Amino acid sequence: MPVSELHTTELADHSDSAGACAVCPHPWHEHDPLGVRYCTATAASALSRGCICR
Repeated sequence: MPVSELHTTELADHSDSAGACAVCPHPWHEHDPLGVRYCTATAASALSRGCICR
């Protein structure tokens, strides 16, 4: 699946109605492809880890 499709698909699963990421403090629309993968994996695995931006 192309990253652009992943980003669109995962938006509904890992953000709230305001577009905030459910995993980190950054808005979902500001995630780059690596951030999308990181936060998606973090949520899917129910991990408690810091933001990839650190």
